[in-house]
Amino acid sequence: MVVDTDVPADQTVKVTFVNSTNDGWFVVTKWNNTSVVEELYGGKDVASNDISILTVPAGDTGFTFEVHFTLSKINSVTTHSYKNIEIRYDLEPGKEYHIKGLSKSSGYFMKYELFVGIYDAADGTLLKELKIGEVE
Repeated sequence: MVVDTDVPADQTVKVTFVNSTNDGWFVVTKWNNTSVVEELYGGKDVASNDISILTVPAGDTGFTFEVHFTLSKINSVTTHSYKNIEIRYDLEPGKEYHIKGLSKSSGYFMKYELFVGIYDAADGTLLKELKIGEVE
């Protein structure tokens, strides 16, 4: 989805929300406080294997989304959902970015810390990380 067709292509960036059942899957709701949910999904339910790709103007940009982490333990599977999460970053023109979730085991009693990060798609460098929760 292109969020602003008036911006020249050389002043835009491509942002892909990378979905993974264990490490988070996303429902993008807003770009810079403008609703994009209808344009992206057209009223359909979003599944953990869907991919959201937005082309947005470069510069200071914010995305608001829901993120869902499905964690498997020995005898159970639990999904932890977080709404109205926002990540902001100053995006450089012509670059591509990935927004991904990550669950890290803290090693104590099967606790997990849950994060969302923005990465440079070219080399996978983590540019910004946001801790959104901790679960057992």
